[in-house]
Amino acid sequence: MTVPNRLPRTLQEMPPTAAHFCLDVERFLREEPGLDLSGSTIVCAYSGGVDSAVLLTVLNALAPRLGCTVHAAHLDHGLRPESAAEAKHALAFCTALGVPGTARRVDVGARCPNGTGIEEAARKARYNFLTSVQAETGARFIAMGHHLNDLAEDVLMRLTRGSGWPQLGGMRCFDPERGLIRPLLMTPRADIEALARELSLPWVEDASNQDPAYQRNRMRHSLLPLFLKENPNFLQSVASLWRSSRQDREFFDAEVQKQLKTLADPTFLPRPHLTELPAALRLRLYKACLEALGPGQPLADSLNRLETAFTSGEGGKTIQFPGNKQAKVNARGIDFSIEPNAEG
Repeated sequence: MTVPNRLPRTLQEMPPTAAHFCLDVERFLREEPGLDLSGSTIVCAYSGGVDSAVLLTVLNALAPRLGCTVHAAHLDHGLRPESAAEAKHALAFCTALGVPGTARRVDVGARCPNGTGIEEAARKARYNFLTSVQAETGARFIAMGHHLNDLAEDVLMRLTRGSGWPQLGGMRCFDPERGLIRPLLMTPRADIEALARELSLPWVEDASNQDPAYQRNRMRHSLLPLFLKENPNFLQSVASLWRSSRQDREFFDAEVQKQLKTLADPTFLPRPHLTELPAALRLRLYKACLEALGPGQPLADSLNRLETAFTSGEGGKTIQFPGNKQAKVNARGIDFSIEPNAEG
């Protein structure tokens, strides 16, 4: 699709409905994550698809109100013949918006010679690229184009993995550790596409988004439509679930931090201390201790097995977790560690 020489850059250049869309996004950013973006630079992940095209356009229009600057970042994964042309499209789109942009190419396929693990390799390549642009520009935040339909897919995938609460509520709108923000998280994809058409924004379609080999595509094209058929308001139900999970997560995160501050060693939880806590807090304390050891997300089922071993007094019981982590229950409490033969 041809990119015009100039695209709407300010709220004043937009029709009233489009301007209200932008103001709704601003309201979400101020109310949900409660972020002060003034004086900051935001790296906007821009794939060329409709979601990121709208995100970049909206952030650029809101930048004067938010007091921030926007820098676009496009990664060519080298997985499709048309990806080089899409990179040129991305830079042309940035020029039409008057937004500075960075585009680079990474041969993800070369990192997966047998054709497996491409989805994960592409995800890591994107994250490494975005963090490098973040460092180069001195940006505080990285904006992603995830929307309400993406959140619904994420909730369904977490359900299939056996995620516990409140993680089952889906991805966060703000990840303080990485500076990730998701301004469109409460916006349905249909509204995003409607805005793109109203503003005549050009975008590209990634054919891989139709490939059923990827789990997210199976959720998007097979499972999510069934939920929407059963409940046409399913996306609103997901939004409500997400808000409940956010509130509970904030509460439990604060309580866990209080408990961690009382510990002399975060890799050991003494039994007398644990027995005074409710089970819901113990489970989240286990999770925090495991996450402190490094990568690898503990699943709810494994955490529940650890809780059962602790409450039943199974001395000498060892529970294994992803990332070669383990938790050993003994008479003194619970020791968390990396398996010795897995280190290095």
